[in-house]
Amino acid sequence: MIVAIDIGNTTTKLGFFEEKEPVFRLDISSDADFDVEDYWRPVEESLAPATVIEGVIICSVVPSSTPALTRLSIEKLGKKPMIFESTSRIGLVNRCVPPGDVGADRLANAFAAWKIYGVPAIVVDIGTATTVDVVSGDAEYLGGVIAPGVQMAAEALSLKTALLPHVTLEPVEAVLGNNTLSAIRSGLTHGYAGMIVGLVKKLKDELRLSPSTTIVLTGGHVAIFRDLLSELPVTVDPDLILKGLNLIYWEMLPEGDADAE
Repeated sequence: MIVAIDIGNTTTKLGFFEEKEPVFRLDISSDADFDVEDYWRPVEESLAPATVIEGVIICSVVPSSTPALTRLSIEKLGKKPMIFESTSRIGLVNRCVPPGDVGADRLANAFAAWKIYGVPAIVVDIGTATTVDVVSGDAEYLGGVIAPGVQMAAEALSLKTALLPHVTLEPVEAVLGNNTLSAIRSGLTHGYAGMIVGLVKKLKDELRLSPSTTIVLTGGHVAIFRDLLSELPVTVDPDLILKGLNLIYWEMLPEGDADAE
């Protein structure tokens, strides 16, 4: 079994694969104070006793949490992990300047979109941050757009104003809010949906992308936004980054090891 680990700002996701087929996923809250045992407990509860781990790949945007997950891989899963970074060679040409500035998570998403859904592609990731990334028809990562995440915006409204309350993120059918809570929720959901639709259309125009460009929606808030983005031909894949990391594992695996598998 291959274990793909995505260390995010809010959630650490672990995907378990039998070669290239997903088996199950485990989400653990990202906590700066977590040690190896904190991560291991839910993993141990989820793994069958006879499970054989053949390899581990880690992608991280939280450097302070990487050592604990690296130790988890070595001490508990019995494998030295493969670390995927923005400068890793995976066949996807990175056109950003400098290339190392791009988050490895965004490149993993882009790689997955290329390999699974085809290019050109636009990946919309609605998570801790909201990102929109573009892969050209020549399998080049061109760059993208970064905006504050929806939950981040909700918290900022509460923290930076005297009277606006903190709200739970929920979809609202009407755009027009008839009270403070529904108005805030409309701004966070319909407002962000409008931003995403506008950005996708502007990117397609600016880059002269084909009308048939694949648009993949992923991230922690997929369930809320999938219907709000219905005017876009969106393909929803909540596990896109884990699938991408698993594919990258096989891409980066030394040829002899791959043959052995």
